[in-house]
Amino acid sequence: MKRAFFLSLSFCLLTIFSQNILSAQSLKAGLLNGPSAIPAAYLIEHKSEFKSAELDFQIFSGADLELPKLLKGEIDLAVLPPNAAAKVWNISKGNIVTLAIISEGNISLLTNDKNYRDLKSLERKTVYCAGRGATPEYIFRHILSEQKIENVNLDFSIPNPELAGSLVSGKTQYIVVPEPFSTVALTKGKEAGVKKAEDLSDYFTENFPITVLVCNKKSLENPETKNAVKEYLSIYEKAVKWTNENPKEAGVLVEKHTLGLNASIAAASIPNGHYVFIPAKYAREKIENLLSLFMKENPEAIGGKLPDETFYYNGK
Repeated sequence: MKRAFFLSLSFCLLTIFSQNILSAQSLKAGLLNGPSAIPAAYLIEHKSEFKSAELDFQIFSGADLELPKLLKGEIDLAVLPPNAAAKVWNISKGNIVTLAIISEGNISLLTNDKNYRDLKSLERKTVYCAGRGATPEYIFRHILSEQKIENVNLDFSIPNPELAGSLVSGKTQYIVVPEPFSTVALTKGKEAGVKKAEDLSDYFTENFPITVLVCNKKSLENPETKNAVKEYLSIYEKAVKWTNENPKEAGVLVEKHTLGLNASIAAASIPNGHYVFIPAKYAREKIENLLSLFMKENPEAIGGKLPDETFYYNGK
């Protein structure tokens, strides 16, 4: 998957500048199937309220399928992990712009080990982690290093959707997962003694970003499309607020619009999902703090350097 992602990215960069951007009469937003799309269920349900342009959503199973369309101008907006956004910005020489942080730290260490006390309990143990090279890995490695916990084996052999089931069944003893996988494991694993051992965000003075909303740069260079993007941001902020205040109703919309989760799981995960809306002009420090962790562990994970100020939308 990771190799395919970057092969697709490289191909797109060869053709990006020869592609025509979408007309200002439509605004196409890419969504990733799963938890990051939960607040967007409100927008899909109420897209008739959008006045600046015709609003069209495209749902993707992964960033490797979404990114080519973003880079070629076939969609205007996309949702990405911050490190992926930084890497694309570096490789494409600034062809995307970050608009806002839309979710923050929701990563947990879960266990069925009745004897777990603290992170020292993990020494000489195997922890199954969601996504090699993704935010959960780097956040967890950073915490282990800061806490001087050594001899912990990280295993990435189990696909993310199967991690919760592996813990519930007893196949694994420790997993590091984001929402909604954490809620799934805790809900289904009560009788098996599954519990939340650590909320990884507790180890930071402020929460870290998990997903960001990004835009093709050309969409912001077209005055009419730019106005549509501004309206989208305004409605998205409203959608986040409504979702956090109405998790049950939001869950129903998530299932209705087939965004990858059933209503009950979506609703149960929302209180722990840390859905936010922080405009990029106020979010740079938070994003850079996270990207600095990637720089320390593997600079290539963000394209070799921190993005400059042009990576952050100033709202103008």
